[in-house]
Amino acid sequence: MSYIALFDDVLVKLGELGNVNAVAKSIYADASKKKSDQDVYESFLIDQLTSKNLISGLDSAFLTTLRTLRNKSAHPSGHQPSAEEARFIFHETVARFLSKPILSTTQLVDEILGRLANSNFFHSSITTDISTVVGEELVALHQEALPQLIIKLVAAVVSSDATIAKNAGLFLIGLALQSGGPARSLIQSKLIISKSDDMNYSTLIVQMMSADGALIGGLSPAIIGRLRGIFSKEIGDLTTTISESRLSHPVKAFASIAKVIPESEFLSNFQPELTKLIEKRPQSLGLVGVVTGRPSLLNLYFTMLLARAGSSDFGTANGIANALDSLDAALASALTDTQAFQLIVAVLRAADYGAYGALGLQNSNFASVPSLRAKAIAYVTSSEVEAGVYLSEKISSAKPITEFIAAYLTDDVV
Repeated sequence: MSYIALFDDVLVKLGELGNVNAVAKSIYADASKKKSDQDVYESFLIDQLTSKNLISGLDSAFLTTLRTLRNKSAHPSGHQPSAEEARFIFHETVARFLSKPILSTTQLVDEILGRLANSNFFHSSITTDISTVVGEELVALHQEALPQLIIKLVAAVVSSDATIAKNAGLFLIGLALQSGGPARSLIQSKLIISKSDDMNYSTLIVQMMSADGALIGGLSPAIIGRLRGIFSKEIGDLTTTISESRLSHPVKAFASIAKVIPESEFLSNFQPELTKLIEKRPQSLGLVGVVTGRPSLLNLYFTMLLARAGSSDFGTANGIANALDSLDAALASALTDTQAFQLIVAVLRAADYGAYGALGLQNSNFASVPSLRAKAIAYVTSSEVEAGVYLSEKISSAKPITEFIAAYLTDDVV
């Protein structure tokens, strides 16, 4: 019974593989004809699958052993199978064949790699679509084929064929989006560790970290150092045209990594790169998300934000002032009432210097940042003395605190 079930299963799976593999299709047709003609087809099937590398040598040997044992057991040969022999047959039949989705650990990988040259392999660059395509490609693939697939995909990323290179990278991203599993450790070893010293892979590695921040786990100090170099390069190459929603954006990778490692570990590993990113894109909404709820990261960010908001350099101060309306809700969620007040004071200081963006906020009584304004009012109301002292220290022409609220933090017309 195991013999019959196994070869029926192999033939069905061979038919499935035949949908994408011409060799499998031909063997399936010939074996199916032999079976329908009631000819002995099992030996033919074993020989063909073995010679065409559709099964491993070990699997082929097991099929041959099973056929031999079956013939001895089914015919008057004097062989009486033991319970241990039966258990061995049952276990190997299920574990080695019936439980596996498809036959080959090599053929389907080659089929996938061959189709990467097709421009419509990935019909969309949206992450959910990439994940769906890769998930469907993996359904028929042996888990044992993953190492070979990932190794070949990593090599294909630097192909001279732009379509193959792009699709190989997207496939790896799709693997990273599959929520862990066996692919994660393989991606770590075959890409993150093996290629972190090669800047040809820098953008892809950032994308992989964005897709699965857990790829950072367990990496050695040397690899972390190389990742820092990659992040530094990618941050240096940033332009305003690169959307923060893209996996290639360093802030996306930082957000993903920050979710899976302790705050202290993140700061210890990536403080110079985080500082560089803050210096380059302090008005980044995604960056506010990275530091929110992480006090040490927030302190680093807020210190730099405050200095820029109150800078005597008009370009620097205006950059922050002009971005505050889009950051209002996020910053209000991240900052304390005290910090919100300090930020507004910094803007007023820049306005005193003559920065037009800061002057615009001052003249509108910060109406475009209602959440920050509300938190600042809450602080001033609860800590009037402390607020007054801070205000006088930062702005030489500061008004008394009650006049300060009326002049800058309400919509009332005086």
